Amino acid sequence: MSSASDGLDPGTGGGSEEQRQRGIWILLAAALAFAVLVLPQVVEGDDTTSFAGSALPAGGASRPPTSPGGLPGVTPTGLPSASLPGYGSGDGGGGARPTEPQAPATPTPAPDPTEEAYRAVRPGDCLAVYDTGYGDYNTRMPVPVDCGAGRAFMWVSAVRGSGGACPQGPGQNYLSYTSHGRTTALCLTRQYKAGYCLLAEQTGSGRQARMNAGLMTVVDCEAKRVPARYNRILHITGVYQAPANASAANCARVRGDRTSYWSWLVNGGRTLLCTMVYQG
Repeated sequence: MSSASDGLDPGTGGGSEEQRQRGIWILLAAALAFAVLVLPQVVEGDDTTSFAGSALPAGGASRPPTSPGGLPGVTPTGLPSASLPGYGSGDGGGGARPTEPQAPATPTPAPDPTEEAYRAVRPGDCLAVYDTGYGDYNTRMPVPVDCGAGRAFMWVSAVRGSGGACPQGPGQNYLSYTSHGRTTALCLTRQYKAGYCLLAEQTGSGRQARMNAGLMTVVDCEAKRVPARYNRILHITGVYQAPANASAANCARVRGDRTSYWSWLVNGGRTLLCTMVYQG
């Protein structure tokens, strides 16, 4: 005997209300467990940036941490650290340092032929130089000559850095030249030769006569005019080794010589220079 039914047969997929509610609770429980146990692990493993600067998980792609202003935290190669805004300078790492300013090179002074000539002179040289009587020498260029030559009027006793360092006395003086702030002084000793003439100034006459000689001068014995400061031409009659207590009396050339001689001790007192007024 059969009968119709409005409900589903439990054996063919139908379920009671109690079963449906139980399935819902199971699904909720599974979702809750996923949210509590699984989801935090997934979110933590996917955090590839960190404002705290933490490292990436092992095996992750490396990314440099950022610094304020969007600049890389590592100074670019080849730039000094001080070139980046907001960064202090350091004394390590690469990068060229600024070049220190260099002082301009001192120009080489042009050669001075006169200075070179002075510096080429050596003690013992002789020069064709003399006092003209007009307040200067006949030449400023000290060209050495053979000491036996007739023009060898001066003998160089020393070379100094100033004229004040040269010996001073009768028949001694100096010739100096300054160039590029450096002075070369040639210490001169007059070389006298019998037969030559020099300039002098006579004051008074007779026993009151006095003769002031320009002992560094040279003049033509027959000159018709002399510099204004002089009025006599003296002829050199002899040059002798000075004896003790030397005087004009030692200038006599023959017995009974009545010539009026004028004499000077020169060369540091070692030489007796004998002269007379040139008579023509």
